[in-house]
Amino acid sequence: MAWSKTKIKTKQGEFVEAQAPVIISASRSTDIPAFYSDWLVERVKQGYLKWKNPFNGVPSYVSFANARLIVFWTKNPKLMIRHLAFLMKV
Repeated sequence: MAWSKTKIKTKQGEFVEAQAPVIISASRSTDIPAFYSDWLVERVKQGYLKWKNPFNGVPSYVSFANARLIVFWTKNPKLMIRHLAFLMKV
C-alpha cells in the first residue's frame, strides 16, 4: 500500500509533492527524542520536513497533514518530555 501524497509549499515558496503518512515511525536510526526534539517540534509547527534517503541521497518531503501518530524510538526521552503537551494538542 502506497502512502497518500499531498502538495506542500516549502519555506522558499516552492510547491512540492510530499508523502502524507498517517503513522510516522521516527528515529529508528537517529535518536530524535534524545538529540533533536527541538528540531522535530519546529518541523511539526512548519507542517512538513525534508528527509534525505541515506541509501541513495534522494531528498523527499514528509507532510504532517494526515499524521495521527508519531512513534518515537529512544533510550533517553528526557528532552522530548517537555514537548509532550504541544505534541498532544497537535
